[in-house]
Amino acid sequence: MRAPQPQQKGYTTAYRRMSLQSFLSIDDGPPRVMSLLDPHVLPAPGSETRVTDRRQHLPLMLYLPGVDGSGLAASRQFPSLLQRFDLRTLVTPPSDRTPFQGVVDIVVEYLKHEVPTCAPTRPIYLLGESFGGLLALAVAAACPALVDRVVLVNPATSFNNSLWPVLGPLLPQVPPELYRALPLALAPVLGNPINLLAAGLEGSAGAPVQQQAAQLVDAATNLLSQLPVLAEILPADTLAWKLELLREGSAAVEPLLPRIQQRCYVLVGDQDLLIPSAREGPRLQRALPRAQLRVEKGRSHALLQEGGIDLACLLDDEGFYVRERRMSAPINKRTAAGFGVAVPIELPSPGEMQRYAESTTAFGRRLSSPVFISTAPDGTRCLGLSQIPEGRPLLLVGNHSTLALDLAVLSEQFLKEQGVLLRGLAHPVIFAQAFNSGSGEQGGCEGGSGSASGAATGSGDDLPAWDPNNIFGNALNGSGLDALRGMLSGGRSSNSAGSSSAAGATDGRNAFKEFMSTFGAVPVSAKNMHRLLQNKEAVLLFPGGVREAYKRRGEEYQLFWPEKSEFIRMAARFGATIVPFAAVGVDDSLNIIADSQQLEAMPVLGDMVKRRAGGLPQARKGVAAASFEEESFVAPLATPKLPPGRLYFVFQQPIQTSPEDLKDRQRCDDMYRATKASVEEGIAWLLQKRKQDPYGEFLPRQLYEAAYRGRQAPTFPLN
Repeated sequence: MRAPQPQQKGYTTAYRRMSLQSFLSIDDGPPRVMSLLDPHVLPAPGSETRVTDRRQHLPLMLYLPGVDGSGLAASRQFPSLLQRFDLRTLVTPPSDRTPFQGVVDIVVEYLKHEVPTCAPTRPIYLLGESFGGLLALAVAAACPALVDRVVLVNPATSFNNSLWPVLGPLLPQVPPELYRALPLALAPVLGNPINLLAAGLEGSAGAPVQQQAAQLVDAATNLLSQLPVLAEILPADTLAWKLELLREGSAAVEPLLPRIQQRCYVLVGDQDLLIPSAREGPRLQRALPRAQLRVEKGRSHALLQEGGIDLACLLDDEGFYVRERRMSAPINKRTAAGFGVAVPIELPSPGEMQRYAESTTAFGRRLSSPVFISTAPDGTRCLGLSQIPEGRPLLLVGNHSTLALDLAVLSEQFLKEQGVLLRGLAHPVIFAQAFNSGSGEQGGCEGGSGSASGAATGSGDDLPAWDPNNIFGNALNGSGLDALRGMLSGGRSSNSAGSSSAAGATDGRNAFKEFMSTFGAVPVSAKNMHRLLQNKEAVLLFPGGVREAYKRRGEEYQLFWPEKSEFIRMAARFGATIVPFAAVGVDDSLNIIADSQQLEAMPVLGDMVKRRAGGLPQARKGVAAASFEEESFVAPLATPKLPPGRLYFVFQQPIQTSPEDLKDRQRCDDMYRATKASVEEGIAWLLQKRKQDPYGEFLPRQLYEAAYRGRQAPTFPLN
């Protein structure tokens, strides 16, 4: 982590400073949001614009403090945060008795009033510390369209697993004379004294010893003078009420965790003695759909007040800070951040992409060294995606590889090279299983597909051992190939011992869930496809669907497309550009031990598989329902062939549609046949050309890329 940066002159000079003592003078009333800037300070001499009016270019951050309600527990971070955020704080007078849901409603109402005045691409952050973490999560769940990112610092979601439900009710019964000394007694629990005092020495590097000693004495004096005031802010009756709020909040937030789709940054201290944050951080990383965890070694509950911690730098360094939201399609208003909804979503930041690649696709890329080829309108082929049309909407139509094991690499490449997020259309059953959502809540799925899949799938705990989500996810993170991973990495561990960033143990299902979230998949339906094209998105479609992804023995690279041309007509409605593409490398890199027919024919197991598959809905009706064969949601039992082969993708000449095509059914049918023929031609071309690849075999490819320090091995001549 970078060292805390010295404060720059500017907005920090307008920082409205407040002590705990001055907080007691705040008038009674409900919780309210306050700016940390003095509204009367001008940004420059002669300017008539107030400071707060000049900060619309910065992300908005609302700080939700702990039970003290003062908003001062993170005061040491405010000057740095003000350099990067338009920072506001929630302040709760000591006498307030608003219940937990009431406080949530106050914050939600504030956001409903404030956020519509901002540009739709302006990021909205919530920073919740301790009790404020509960508030932040509840608010994020209550208004997903108004909150983009959530920062949690030692959140009190672990309150019920701490000693406080037992000890808390006893504290208000402490005699008054002893209660006033309670903050001093709890000081070592609240924060690490050495780290708290070290905060007073920041910025004094190189100063004389006498000056540093004076600063240390001042820091200690200030710390000791502030602690007794906590007893006035939290008198016995107020403390009892705050403990009740913690109980209410933790109970209310727990069932909400799987539904919170915003990006979350969880920062915990492993020496938090107030609540078990060291254990809670990894739990939240698993429970929240999009959580990033950082564990600070040797830090306490009050880590934001300790020396050496600069939250703004942390958020910046780890890719969680963005000045503007980059969207998958143009927007003129905010929409809910929930995934599985056919609306524009925020693209992953470069930091998120790097972290995602390191934890999922990097190993697979190293094994397969994928080759991407695009075709210009005149038929000229070139390496990379430079010939993919830039206009929108865009519809990419291709063959489904077995178990879709190349899907992550394909989606990642478009985002890295073109800045385009491919919105995949996933089978609703796979989508529901990925999020373990039996209730159908996940998704906000349009057109009823979400509820249908949820009713059929249950919790997903009864999935067979060859659960396709685990297969796909394990392929993403390289599970099952640890020996090969160790050989390629020279025996080095992928996790550095001194790292305080935690990726967490990720099984196949979690890796697949992260992929679905990061790349904005939606359940396949005519309505979802219609909305994506209408929004000028780039849509990824596999007409072969589950039947093509769950190929049987001997069906490598065969297409199982429907006879209907409805997706052509839908593309024509919006004048979309269709790009047929072919993918080669996965189908013949797998050993299918038993396909769907063989599994269904097995005694006992076959009956169970057929019953389970028979209760699942078919996704591809109308747009891609095969008239000659019903889709079977029975995944083949497959193992990888070693060593892995190389992956190849070719994007064929684009096909332009027009709303005029809707009037001519025959023309739509001809375009459909041309699209399918283009995919088949691409498959045949790749199968033939890869024989000319001097680095198609695993060992020469690995030796070349090792010798040239990771530079990708060349491939066959293109033209």
